[in-house]
Amino acid sequence: MMPVNIEIKGNLAKLLATENLIIEHKAVDTASFDVQRRVLTLPQWDIDSNYVYDMLVAHEVGHALFTPNRNYKLEEDYKHIPHDYVNVVEDARIERLMKQKYAGLNRDFYKGYEELHSQDFFEVDEDDVDDLKLVDRINLYFKIGSYLCIDFNDEENQLITEISQAETFDQVLEISKKLYALGQQQKQEVEALELQQLAELKQGIESEDGTPATPVTLEPSDDEDDDAPEVEGKGDTPAEQTDEPDDDQAPEVEATNKAGNHADIDTATTQRSFDRNAEGLTSKEVGETQYITLPEVDIDSVQIKFNVLLDSLRKTFTYKTADTDPCTHPYELQQFNNNLDHVFSEYNNFKKSARKDVNNLVKEFEMKKSADSYSRSATSRTGMLDMTKLHTYKYNEDIFKKVTVIPEGKNHGLVFLLDWSGSMHYQLEDTLKQLYKLVWFCRKVQIPFEVYAFTSDSWMLDDRLDPSLRSTYSYEGTKPEHVKSKVYGEMVIPAEFRMVNILSSLERGRDLDEMMKLIYCQTVAMCSHTGDYNRHFALSGTPLNEAIVCTGQITKHIIKTRGIQKCHVVVLTDGDGFHSDVWRESSYDKRPYKQAIYSGRSVIRSGSKTFSGGNNGSDFTLGLVRAVKSELPNCSFLGIRLLERDYRHFYMQYARESYMDFDQMKEQNRKEGMIHFKTNSFDQWYGISCTKLKADDELTVDQGADKRSISTAFKKMNRGKKTNRVMVKQFIDQIA
Repeated sequence: MMPVNIEIKGNLAKLLATENLIIEHKAVDTASFDVQRRVLTLPQWDIDSNYVYDMLVAHEVGHALFTPNRNYKLEEDYKHIPHDYVNVVEDARIERLMKQKYAGLNRDFYKGYEELHSQDFFEVDEDDVDDLKLVDRINLYFKIGSYLCIDFNDEENQLITEISQAETFDQVLEISKKLYALGQQQKQEVEALELQQLAELKQGIESEDGTPATPVTLEPSDDEDDDAPEVEGKGDTPAEQTDEPDDDQAPEVEATNKAGNHADIDTATTQRSFDRNAEGLTSKEVGETQYITLPEVDIDSVQIKFNVLLDSLRKTFTYKTADTDPCTHPYELQQFNNNLDHVFSEYNNFKKSARKDVNNLVKEFEMKKSADSYSRSATSRTGMLDMTKLHTYKYNEDIFKKVTVIPEGKNHGLVFLLDWSGSMHYQLEDTLKQLYKLVWFCRKVQIPFEVYAFTSDSWMLDDRLDPSLRSTYSYEGTKPEHVKSKVYGEMVIPAEFRMVNILSSLERGRDLDEMMKLIYCQTVAMCSHTGDYNRHFALSGTPLNEAIVCTGQITKHIIKTRGIQKCHVVVLTDGDGFHSDVWRESSYDKRPYKQAIYSGRSVIRSGSKTFSGGNNGSDFTLGLVRAVKSELPNCSFLGIRLLERDYRHFYMQYARESYMDFDQMKEQNRKEGMIHFKTNSFDQWYGISCTKLKADDELTVDQGADKRSISTAFKKMNRGKKTNRVMVKQFIDQIA
């Protein structure tokens, strides 16, 4: 039998409740419902049966819907009623109301209780049901009465009828009051009957042998927790003198059993047994589920703006003279300027060579867009005659003019996320070149775009790069201004996290071109160790998860302010994000502390929706993407993963759901030069080998090169062209 999907059952609870309940599966023994916060806490049941699971969920939802937040113990009329009595009557009421509201639940309750009864959850297999307390018999009647024959007298049947018709909680309290009074009365009757039977037994023994019996004092107990009337005496009982009991002793056994069952009148034994056995259904091996809420981030506090970075880079990559740098040796000045000339020349050459690829992108995009528009076109007849077809009226009914309506395409937008981490050191230059081609494409077809580099560099702190945004650190480890309202259970946005707006379609063309050239200089200087670079914009960590959360808010703002109908988020990275934290409250001093999310199973909340975050880093990232997308209905996520030798890791974490086996993925990479597939999170994943990314699509050979060198360069060029063709086609298919 397939295991139960608890997230699906969580959604079932929401549907049944007809409201956006907060559903939490935790390592607790029993379910509970917080009426004030509207939080339904369900145990992590280890149940294979959908009937049982649905029944338990529906039962708790019934309490959420119909049980009021009322402490009846503070009310004079009802404070003496034991909780078990109210609980038994209330369970019968809410389960009946749930079955009336959702007729399909009748089967779940029937089959669910059938399965639990077969496992003796109520622990009545060894008992005579008719000897149980009234509250226990009523509890069994409303839950497993279909499988048991339970007798009730007229007075008891009257209570059964009232319970079956109860509509309000006030009625439940009144019925529970009557039920408790009748239960007490029946206990007294049973005790009196037992006293009478024991007295008759005593007289019978005296009359048989004429020997005075041992003195016996019989008094009903005032303590409701005593199991039987107190017996005091000395010596051996006459029962030891006979080998077999007389028929006269039979009533003694019956009376004792009844008295024992009625001893603890305040408790519903069957319900206590059920609750105890239900605790055994909870999984003891599954760790605590962590529920993470996406924070509302103050984007201005984590964002390094375009103009701030541009001014900083200008200061770094400007020709130096003895006047501007009097303390620098003339040789070093000359070397710096020569390096700068070389990088500028390199950039200009790349920009010229990229025009062909950009034009191909534009051509492919326009063709795809036109084909898609005509595929969605609608043709209809008009009321005007087509004079060119009029001569065919005898054998053709289609002689009217037609009109074709081509719907307008959606206004697109692109948001690029560039991994600015230390691991990108060896492939950042090649990645930047691919990014630039896409940016030039967007400019040419007039698609709005934003490019952000995400990092966690301590050198990029506000007081170094932008003094106007000086930060204040606290023991919590985060800047208070990062989030608008810190709530326990929210994902932590670390103080060192930054999103740098390196390129934007809103900027002037001249400034944009200058920024692209300066970032290229920064990249070459960092990655090839040729010349100085800006220390405030250095490579650092990979806060991919935090970037995805902030991108959701950025994208929402872009869509709203620029009139974009369809937005695409493109993530360029070479690895997974490092672990994220969630805020917890210390039980000792109530101070906040950070707890790693990956220490157990996680569930991500976005509004009223929940998404599984799994129990490892990549699963959590994918869950974040799904959560962010849920708030952006017209937004797609495209992932571009730069691969070195971690093909198998990439397969296990991301591609496994799309490929039958690992070899199939490798075969696609061999034929096409890259991997591409769809998932439930990223609308399209691209896996590109770093070596193929470095392959140049231009034939470059040295003068006087031999045949082997020319052949190698030719193959390298073809590999680059092949990868680019596939990449272009896949990318255009997504955004056209």
